[in-house]
Amino acid sequence: MDVVQPDLHYNGGFVRGIRVARMAEAAGIMCTPHMSGSGLGYVNVLHFASVVPNIAPYQEFKGESDLPCESKSSSLKAENGIVVCPKDPGMGVEIDPDYVKKAKPVSA
Repeated sequence: MDVVQPDLHYNGGFVRGIRVARMAEAAGIMCTPHMSGSGLGYVNVLHFASVVPNIAPYQEFKGESDLPCESKSSSLKAENGIVVCPKDPGMGVEIDPDYVKKAKPVSA
């Protein structure tokens, strides 16, 4: 195997993804997370890539979010092939409060 690609949403989140990345690092293998779906998942990839030492040079980026959001520390857009990781509290992204108020609960 040349690259390990844990899925941050379907493989146990950040904790398990980082465990997988550490195992890959011990074996001398690069790691790049897989991102399923849309929304703000690419922000998870940014944060994951910012802490994994054996991160591969290219990351999956499905484009900008379909959610109305902003970040004070990042444009959240690819500029010259780079997306800056938000540095604000939490995930560093604020979703428009009016959009959240309009959301309807989903029952299982």
